[in-house]
Amino acid sequence: MFTFATDYFILVFVASLGVIQIAASMGRLNGLLVFKSPLSARALGVVLVVGAFIFFFSTDTRNINDYEGGLDAPTQALFFFFGAGAAVVTTVLLSSLVNMRMSGEPSPEGGLDALRDTNYVRALSCSLGYWWKNWRTQTEKYFFG
Repeated sequence: MFTFATDYFILVFVASLGVIQIAASMGRLNGLLVFKSPLSARALGVVLVVGAFIFFFSTDTRNINDYEGGLDAPTQALFFFFGAGAAVVTTVLLSSLVNMRMSGEPSPEGGLDALRDTNYVRALSCSLGYWWKNWRTQTEKYFFG
C-alpha cells in the first residue's frame, strides 16, 4: 500500500508523538500534554509507541538492504528528521489548542519550565514580546563591554 519510506515516516511520526507525551508527562510539562491527566498521557504515549512498531513490523518484510528496496542511511536519517520534526510541530499545535484555557503566567526566562503552567503558544508569545521590547538591554553587554 505505502512505500517503505512512507511506512518509516509514519513509524517515526507516531512513535515520536508517543515519546513526547511520555516525556512531557514525566517532566510535568502540562502545557504539552494532549490529555489533562499525566497518567492518561503516559498511557497514550505507550500505546502510540507500541502501536507504531507493531504496524511497521507486521505489515511487510522490513529487513531489506538498501540496494534491494530498503532505505540507505542518508535517506533514513532524512525521514527520521522529518518524522520527528512533524511530531514536535503537531504536538505543539495540538496541545496548544487543547490547553488554550491554561491560566498560568509564563516567565520570559522560564524556558521549558514555562510549559508547566501555560501552553506553548502563550509562552512563545510572552517570550518573543519580552525579547522584542528588551533586545537592546539584553545585547548591550555583548557589544559595549
